[in-house]
Amino acid sequence: MIVLDANVLIALFDPNDEYHQAAEAMLVSYVDQPLAVSVLTAAEFLVHPTAHGVEPVASQRLGDLGVTIQPLRPSDAAPLAAMRVRSGLKMPDAVVAYLAQTTGGSILTFDQGLARQARRLGLAVIDWTPST
Repeated sequence: MIVLDANVLIALFDPNDEYHQAAEAMLVSYVDQPLAVSVLTAAEFLVHPTAHGVEPVASQRLGDLGVTIQPLRPSDAAPLAAMRVRSGLKMPDAVVAYLAQTTGGSILTFDQGLARQARRLGLAVIDWTPST
C-alpha cells in the first residue's frame, strides 16, 4: 500500500504545481499498488477545491484514482499522540506516518522533513528525485 501525503495529491491535481510532473510520474510507477490517505489528509487536500467550489470534482478524482480514505477511530488517539511525540512531526504529518505504520504501507511525500523522520522511525518511504 502507498500512503500519500496531501502534497502529492495537491501536486497531482494542480498542473501549475512545481511537483506536478513528479507526482504524475510517481503514481504511474506505482499504478499496481493500492493507494490510501487518512481522512485528515483527504480533508487537507480538499481545502483548496472546497474554497473554489470544486470539491465534488476533486473528490470524484480521488475516487477515480482509486484512493482509499482511511478513517481515524477513537482507539487511534493515544497511539497517534505517541507518534506525534516520538517523531516531532506536526499532526497532519504524524497522521501520514501513523497510517503507514499501522498498514505496513510506504509513504509517498514531497516533504523531506516527513520523509527523514519517517525513515528514522523505520517506516518505508518512496524515494523520488527532485527536478531542481
